[in-house]
Amino acid sequence: MKIRRYIGKDTQEAILKVKMDLGNEAVILNTRKIRQKGLLKMFSKPLVEVLASVDDNYGAENKRTAYENRGRNEKGYNARGSNNMPISESQKSKLDEKEEKIHLLENRIIGMEATINKIYEQIQQPSDKLAAAADNGNAQSQSKVLELFYNNLVKNEVDMDIVKQLISVVRGKVKENVSVNETASILYNLISEMIGKPSTIKLRDDGKPTVIMLVGPTGVGKTTTLAKIAANYSLNQNKNVGLITADTYRIAAVEQLKTYAEILGMPLKVIYSVNEIHEAINEYSDKDLILIDTAGRSYKNKAQFDELKTLIDATHADEIFLVLSTTTGMRNCREILSNYSFLENYKLIFTKLDESSSFGLILNSRRLTNRDLSFVTTGQSVPDDIELANVDMITKNLLGSIS
Repeated sequence: MKIRRYIGKDTQEAILKVKMDLGNEAVILNTRKIRQKGLLKMFSKPLVEVLASVDDNYGAENKRTAYENRGRNEKGYNARGSNNMPISESQKSKLDEKEEKIHLLENRIIGMEATINKIYEQIQQPSDKLAAAADNGNAQSQSKVLELFYNNLVKNEVDMDIVKQLISVVRGKVKENVSVNETASILYNLISEMIGKPSTIKLRDDGKPTVIMLVGPTGVGKTTTLAKIAANYSLNQNKNVGLITADTYRIAAVEQLKTYAEILGMPLKVIYSVNEIHEAINEYSDKDLILIDTAGRSYKNKAQFDELKTLIDATHADEIFLVLSTTTGMRNCREILSNYSFLENYKLIFTKLDESSSFGLILNSRRLTNRDLSFVTTGQSVPDDIELANVDMITKNLLGSIS
């Protein structure tokens, strides 16, 4: 039996080729659709492949008949012009042997092609599964990366509303296969924008002294912070500084500021009532900078807090700085910010960064108040442990470790 393969645009064309070559006695063994090879033909219409068989003698007889007919002409001569001589048995045997070898090679090629197609199909199926698994893995990877930063922000006591907003924005920006570093970069930029560029003291340029007042709750380190600012402007910026304290409720506070004033060679005035503030400021008319320390007032004591409001209104300070400690709980911080909301304009100073394990309070306060950050303090040393807020350091602290 001889097996041959025929390819056509459709089944009818392929079967027609079978009949033309093998005759009506041919038997159809298999029919299937195949894709054309080549990148540009992958998306074309598939072809039809037909495997057909015929008895061994059919091919030989058919070939011999065709050979003999081609060899004859009208005058009885063969194609070479010789007389029509019968083909010997040895010649017939050689023709049959060659044809058998050709068909054997064709069958081997067909078998190899079928094997290759099966292997290709087997390879494709796992590839599809791997692709689906990769897509699922990428989604899980994105989820794990966002979960990592979500936990870091919560650990750093960032307000939950802010955390959810940040993660939501990042989820909308990142791709499914985003890396940890890419996510960190996006979050870094978002948080940095929220914190904003820190602002320092703006000195007047009209020859009059710039009046600065520090306010805030008790125990946040206003007096030490004021001394650090005074030392920085006096020693590092060569400014003429005068000090005023209205914190007469704590004797230790007055003595502490007197000690700093003597070391730095600065004058210090102590006022005991609101009426004295204008006189004290006028006596410092030759100064570049006047720093005023106030007593820490509890907003729960209405009488004392009203007294502070009166002093602030009477001073007409050029700038007011609200001093907060990073060790304060967020709940108390909200109450403090709410009660100091009567201030028309102020900047934020954060103290005791060296004593705090998280900087979430800084971002929360900045977002709640929309006020500029200014100085931060990192210890008790005067004048060293104070600097303008380092947005890069604060942001990295909030993001935490990505290991």
